[in-house]
Amino acid sequence: MKNYIQYNAFQNKEVIIAIPALGERKEMYAALASTLPEAHIVAIDLPGHNGQLDSDFSFQSYNKAIKEIMEYLKITKAHFLGNSIGAWIIQNFYTNYPDSVKSLILLDGGYYFIGEYQPDDNSEIQLPIIDRLEDLQEAINEEVSNMVNLPTENKEYLYNYFLRNFVEKNNIFYHHSNVKALNDLSKAIVKNNYCIENEIPLTALLLLADDHPDSLLHKKLNRFQERQPNAQVEIIPNSYHFLPLTNPGEVAERIRKAIFHSFRD
Repeated sequence: MKNYIQYNAFQNKEVIIAIPALGERKEMYAALASTLPEAHIVAIDLPGHNGQLDSDFSFQSYNKAIKEIMEYLKITKAHFLGNSIGAWIIQNFYTNYPDSVKSLILLDGGYYFIGEYQPDDNSEIQLPIIDRLEDLQEAINEEVSNMVNLPTENKEYLYNYFLRNFVEKNNIFYHHSNVKALNDLSKAIVKNNYCIENEIPLTALLLLADDHPDSLLHKKLNRFQERQPNAQVEIIPNSYHFLPLTNPGEVAERIRKAIFHSFRD
């Protein structure tokens, strides 16, 4: 199974390398691609996700895989976008391959050193195993229904996406992710400070969801803006953590203004 997918692929377009959130699939960027047709988006699955049979779940190995995909597609330089853990991964990629990066777009992640704050939960990630389709549908419907600020069409799209996160085998529904991959990647960002310490000498955009119960949010943001004074930071109203899925139109508009506009001037 190919670990990347291309959207809007043809010549003379700005290229975005898009990294999903932990536990999500490359297809989480389909809605963003449809609202940002001027961008050639290459979305790449995380290791051990979406049926990928990886055995090495390290950032280092994943960085190499990203670089190999770029070389295969003859992409010398691209904008990099990451949601949640993806926002830390693209900063680590930039640290290792700075000449391959035009800009960084952080979606509700990557703006603080996780090791500086006490994680909410140190337990191992567990994956659900569900033996009734009705139970799976009910759980997803409840999760989506709780996102009260989303329009109906966004909820329907999100419901269908989450449903396809599960694979049926012998009438049992399994999450697409490898549980070891989830835990290895999650522990990596807790143990290592992947945020860039020094000011980034390129365009950077941080978009945050406004559905934040985090009491340390302003402290984290202040530290980010001290390190990256030229970065553009915006909180998207009526939004949720998986911004490319829940608020693709708003994300697309802010990329146009902050990223593509600066490259057209």
